[in-house]
Amino acid sequence: MDVVSTFITHCQKLGFERLLVMDFQSRDGTLEILTDEQRRGFVDLVPFPGLAGLDSSNVLLSRARERYPPGAWCLFCDPDELLVLPGMSVKTAIPDALSPGAVACELPRFNVTAPHSIASVSEARLTPLDALTLRIERRHERQPDRDLNKDVLVPPWIFTAIGGKVLVHLAHAVEISDGDHHARTTGGRLSTCPPEMYLLHYPFRSFSEFCRKIEQARADFATNPQLPQSYGWHLRRWIEIADAGQLRREYLDQFIADDDVDALIHSGAIAVDRSVSLFHR
Repeated sequence: MDVVSTFITHCQKLGFERLLVMDFQSRDGTLEILTDEQRRGFVDLVPFPGLAGLDSSNVLLSRARERYPPGAWCLFCDPDELLVLPGMSVKTAIPDALSPGAVACELPRFNVTAPHSIASVSEARLTPLDALTLRIERRHERQPDRDLNKDVLVPPWIFTAIGGKVLVHLAHAVEISDGDHHARTTGGRLSTCPPEMYLLHYPFRSFSEFCRKIEQARADFATNPQLPQSYGWHLRRWIEIADAGQLRREYLDQFIADDDVDALIHSGAIAVDRSVSLFHR
């Protein structure tokens, strides 16, 4: 609920025509937002078949094929990921900004955080429209088999290199991979994205939301024991940290020490990105 209103408004303002959403039986008010009268005609709610063996992305792809013309472009992402585009309009950026003949594009995705002091005393400001403006630029590759059981990651998880998300032409889309990082298509080329086209990922907001995220992951893994340990390794690590009573420490580690902000900006490790907040202002 803490992200879905901003996500819907962002997609509408960018010029998307429809938003396909699968609600996993939420009880926090999300469903009421999705089904609100003012969202009718924009939000297409897709039935949730249950967590066991769920392949939500390809269920959504199937729904898109049934309902929308083959010339449509579809972006697969989560509601804590907000798209930045040249001109901040899908009408002009897609497919004009892509390579000629492209049928898919893997959009880079950047974690976003805020100064430590805000996370410590002003959690209400931890939104994409306010204090979450520090984009992680210098990202570190992780090794799940090595890092899964570490009590402390150096640098913290927020500096992890995360995969992009896929934008695909519906007529050529065959399958969407786990995590929405890649698409299998019938042919055509994979386009490179212009530097002004990317996703901002907001994985940390309030501590209570972080705790809820961990418990949701725990339920997912319990329902799907067939998933390999490398799948969602960072969530598995956080579950272990929560069980050890250290989740608050881990949460605060994901924010940038105030005294380090200027030096990290100067070194290129982080950058100030107010694209989303300025767009909505």
